[in-house]
Amino acid sequence: MNQVVEDTLHGVLKARRELLVACWSTKIRAAVSAPLTTAELLDRIPAFVDEIIAALYPEAVPLPSTSGNAEEHGAQRLRLHFDMAEVVREYGLLHECIIEIARDAGAEISLHDQQMIARWLNTGLADAVTQYSRRRDQEQEREAAEHLGFIAHELRNPLAAARAAMLRLRGHELAGGGRPVELLERSLRRVSDMIDNTLSHASLKLGVTPKLEALAISDLLHDIALDVDADAQARGVDLRISATGCATISADPRLLRSAVFNLVHNAMKFSPTGSRVHVTARADAGGATIDVADACGGLPPGKTEELFAPLVQRGEDRSGFGLGLAIARQAVEAQGGTIGVRDVPGNGCVFTIDLPAPAVGP
Repeated sequence: MNQVVEDTLHGVLKARRELLVACWSTKIRAAVSAPLTTAELLDRIPAFVDEIIAALYPEAVPLPSTSGNAEEHGAQRLRLHFDMAEVVREYGLLHECIIEIARDAGAEISLHDQQMIARWLNTGLADAVTQYSRRRDQEQEREAAEHLGFIAHELRNPLAAARAAMLRLRGHELAGGGRPVELLERSLRRVSDMIDNTLSHASLKLGVTPKLEALAISDLLHDIALDVDADAQARGVDLRISATGCATISADPRLLRSAVFNLVHNAMKFSPTGSRVHVTARADAGGATIDVADACGGLPPGKTEELFAPLVQRGEDRSGFGLGLAIARQAVEAQGGTIGVRDVPGNGCVFTIDLPAPAVGP
């Protein structure tokens, strides 16, 4: 039995494992330009080679499962600034080395062995490339979110100063205001809202952990109503707020406010003059539910889910960037909640936030 095993590809590769790894190392050093230490160069490849050898054992039933070595290898290659083509090339070179060692040893590669090698190398390559791509995309998203967050944060101070100056002018030199003053105030509010949205979006993309604290729903809703009152009056929309009881829940105030504010702003934006936007909240020991009902007239069939996709804008109004509902969903889901929409044909839509956090306090 031992003689048979030694004559197989499994036996050859097991006996010449170190030679196989050395063959691969030499080819890789010639294929990549970055200077690498031996540890960086080898990384998970020796362990991956052991997996291939084990899979080639004639009596390997069932086959050994992959251990994640290829995935970790792909992530490590990204950290070392390999490009994708170099990662792909590594597995091709490993295949070349296997063929060369088998040929030099005079070992015949059976159809079964060829299939097994192809299966293992293809799976390893797919795992490595997938992890490489996933980590690269996450890093790019993190960098973009940091950049957006930095810009938004830097804009907050001059904007706050501009709004404070506007209030002083409103009370003195510009008393009585008129249309230009109203437009300036609305523009400053819109910029402020956009900056808050950008900061929320950046925080969520960066994976910032929500900071939960006791929060009175009724207070949150009335604060939002005060913030959007001028806009509601300008649009001729009646905004109604109702909260059952004075329940206090555990939530992240900034994230929840961002979610509800975006829903309310969206509802007013698409409700015609003379209509009503109704915000209702209910809370009990099992959590909280917040509904925002608008008068948009309803949605076209099949358009419900795509409302929450980033950069998708609803209707003909293109004054925003189409991020409001996407940010609302991200903010709610970051706290373990859900957000959905129910179409009321001929009337409007009802957006619902469900928060599972149990009520705390009285």
